[in-house]
Amino acid sequence: MSETKKKHPFAIDREQRQQRRQATTRKKRILIRKNGSEKFTLDKTVETSPERAEGLQIVREMARAFIGTIKYYKADYGGSHPHDEAIKKAESMNEWRRQQVENQEPSKISWAEVAAIGEKSIDDSLALWARIRDAADDELECGGRAAHVSGNSTTPFELAQFLAIRDAFADQWQPQGGIESAMIDMLAISFSLQMYWSQIAHRRAIDTHNTQEKDLRKWENKGWKSPYQHEAGAIEQAYKLADSYNRQFLRVLRQLRDLRRYAPVIIQNNGGQVNIGEQQVNVKQ
Repeated sequence: MSETKKKHPFAIDREQRQQRRQATTRKKRILIRKNGSEKFTLDKTVETSPERAEGLQIVREMARAFIGTIKYYKADYGGSHPHDEAIKKAESMNEWRRQQVENQEPSKISWAEVAAIGEKSIDDSLALWARIRDAADDELECGGRAAHVSGNSTTPFELAQFLAIRDAFADQWQPQGGIESAMIDMLAISFSLQMYWSQIAHRRAIDTHNTQEKDLRKWENKGWKSPYQHEAGAIEQAYKLADSYNRQFLRVLRQLRDLRRYAPVIIQNNGGQVNIGEQQVNVKQ
């Protein structure tokens, strides 16, 4: 990313993340083994990293998925096959999965499909996992994850409406790091849902009268007739949801304000311009 180009508020520093993930640490492990009545204790120091630990977890999930496929074929609903035949059928299923996963959306890929790739090559399965990870980062960075949570992504315009709210909040607060970015997403979600349920509440109240107007026109000239109780409950539910999302919005806004207010003090000894929150402070030499 160019230094002169404005950095997007939600941009993820993937280089720094990769450096953190690859950083190794030394951990001491104590292994206890028993041989009859004798007990042996072995102290062992190993080097590990978050990336290696994550890779081991992926391998465990792949093994669990493959075992689950074998259990399926051994169960009644899977055909009650003997163990050896169940393994063959699981391997045949994995062959089909390998053909399907290449053009599959990352969000649709299952652990069974990752295991099918890992059956032939562990490196390829980890590369597939990296593809899924990158897709998740892209979705978080562009606001798609938050949009799906709020439910406002059923049409292109509704998704654009949500992203407009998110960008407006980000332009004002300029979030720094993952915590503040998450709080901006929470603000956008709660405000979007507040607007949605306010609209639903108003529509339910108005539509209730409109649907009764034709039937009641011969008994009244004007005014509003109370709805049936189940309709009144639906209107009340919508207003309560709108109010609860408004409270959530204000609560997150206070938390974001407090996070900025109680941030650690920055001391600049060399002078120049220092950006603190939303203020620019010029320090003389």
